[in-house]
Amino acid sequence: MVKSGHHPGAAGTAARRVAAALAAVAVLAAAPACGRSAEEQEADALLHAIDALRNAPSEPRAGREALLAELERQPASTPPAASARDTCARAYRLLLEATAAEARVRALLEAPEGSAGPAGPAALSDLAAADAKVKESTEVMPRCAEALAGLRRARRGM
Repeated sequence: MVKSGHHPGAAGTAARRVAAALAAVAVLAAAPACGRSAEEQEADALLHAIDALRNAPSEPRAGREALLAELERQPASTPPAASARDTCARAYRLLLEATAAEARVRALLEAPEGSAGPAGPAALSDLAAADAKVKESTEVMPRCAEALAGLRRARRGM
């Protein structure tokens, strides 16, 4: 039985899209300079990594986790690059942590009575944590967008 209205190949398709995005990030990072400065290459790789993360499907969560880890590993030697990487990584880290907490709550609530222990306190704690992280992510996301705009402006001036 397939849950959540997804067809059986949805996870495989999402995994292939994530793999393709990771491959594209690697190609961009390894691309020859072609007259571009190291800062331009770095900015391009960061912009691509952030776009891949933003455009990735929310499920499976592991795909977005991999893209986030790739973003967090990107070098960022200029202030606009560091601001974009760090701010966007923080926003998406909070969002993914909230999603994980929500999944734990859902699993506790869907578990057969007694198999996962008492769901009440753990579920309430995870639900409160998820809510706090969603709120914080919502506050950080506009700063991510501003940092991206700053990186794009800096990239044009390089």
